[in-house]
Amino acid sequence: MSRSIVILLAASAALVAAVGIARADVVYEWTDAHGQVHYTDQWKPGVKIIRVETANQTADSGALQGIQSESNAASREVKQQEDAQAVQEDVAKARATQCAQDKARYQQLIQSRRIFTTDKSGERHYLSDSEADAMRLKARQTMDSDCGTGS
Repeated sequence: MSRSIVILLAASAALVAAVGIARADVVYEWTDAHGQVHYTDQWKPGVKIIRVETANQTADSGALQGIQSESNAASREVKQQEDAQAVQEDVAKARATQCAQDKARYQQLIQSRRIFTTDKSGERHYLSDSEADAMRLKARQTMDSDCGTGS
């Protein structure tokens, strides 16, 4: 029984050694946010493969192409996610700006005693109380629409 264990251990060791010899040594290159170039053997989204060495040289170009295509696909997915997040941030900024403008306009209308409009010739036309109230109500509705209710 101990002989079978020794044979099993020897076979396992040989298998592990064979796997270790056949593994690919891959070197990746990536640039951080500060523009500094880094090298690693660990895959990260957006990395570029710069070297692949294998014990079996015939599989070298196929392995490189497979790894590179997986890396490119993952990098594209990460880029799409970053782009989508950037769009969401831009939309949020635009909404916040519009909301601030609506709030300022509403506050101006609330604080004004008399509201007027100006025609093409520059002449002022003062609104009646009911017209001013209607303008204030419309400004409030616009503010609620752009900022959310309860602003």
